[in-house]
Amino acid sequence: MSGDLVLTGLGLVLPCGDGIDTARAGLRAGTPCFADLPEALGRGRGAACTGFSPAGIIPPMQLRRLDRCSRFAWGAAHQAFADAALDPRPLGERIAVAAGTLTGGSEATEGFLRPYLQRGPEAASPMLFPNSVANAASGHLALAFGLKGPSATFLEWESATFAALEQGARWLRAGMAEAVLVLGTDGLFPLLLEIARASRLLARHGDPVAGSGRGFLPGEGSQAFVLETREHAEARGARIRATLAALASAPALANTPAARAEALAEAAAAVLPGVPPDRWIGGSSGSPRLDPSEASLRRRHSDWPGPVHPKLLWGEFAGAGGALLAAALLEPAGRVVVTSPTSFGPQYAARFEDVRL
Repeated sequence: MSGDLVLTGLGLVLPCGDGIDTARAGLRAGTPCFADLPEALGRGRGAACTGFSPAGIIPPMQLRRLDRCSRFAWGAAHQAFADAALDPRPLGERIAVAAGTLTGGSEATEGFLRPYLQRGPEAASPMLFPNSVANAASGHLALAFGLKGPSATFLEWESATFAALEQGARWLRAGMAEAVLVLGTDGLFPLLLEIARASRLLARHGDPVAGSGRGFLPGEGSQAFVLETREHAEARGARIRATLAALASAPALANTPAARAEALAEAAAAVLPGVPPDRWIGGSSGSPRLDPSEASLRRRHSDWPGPVHPKLLWGEFAGAGGALLAAALLEPAGRVVVTSPTSFGPQYAARFEDVRL
């Protein structure tokens, strides 16, 4: 990757609030968004977007048909297009959508199946069924913003948005689109908390701390990015927020801590030249399946600055890695490296340059 791709728009729906300024203030303060979740979300401790307001963004008729993931995604996409000063409708066939999620479709699936299993087929709601697939959010956005270009949704555990970004870059380089809406979105739902608790992922004494093995903080939210070729962005006079200088993934040869750590180190080496970054956005979250990979990377690169861990502030799964990419764009820097350890599948790393406010 040679700096020919740039980010021109950013939209955020996070547990601490919506928008770039709110996210930047929260990141600077390091204030966690921990809260006791309402019973409707499975209770327990988590980071929920309880303050998100779709008023003036999502029409009421559409709002009642959307799941949490799609609502968050719509809000973030609206912000991103406005931030990029890009009206997507005239370019409909030339704007692609690449979405990443871990929980997309799951909330609606649980809502559809629980009544079915308890009372039979007549209790299943046909209103919920269209949202029970992971690509529901990208479909809703395509209709809402007139996006008619290529579309794909990725389920890559904690790094789904990195996979979406990788696909968006391919489309742009192949000339299949002039801009790509890259999206990460996730929503909390009761069964997710039940599964996480049964798997002891929530086991902890106190709040999550990277390297503690206490367990991660369940979170939700959405992050949207407008990705363009530099040529297209400059031709329309767009403000460039950052250059996507490099993006790499490396498969773990086995699903073991050592293999995952080696794959993460390989991905990081592929994106970063010999000079240390100005900032490091890390993906550790307090989970024993993620922290060792990044701890190993830290030992290899003692000259790097201490990593910032947005997941400890905004929650794990809050956009399936999109929160890491967003955090890299919230402070000015010449070179930012983002590492995303995952509990399964490829390990990702990215480098952004010339990050501007």
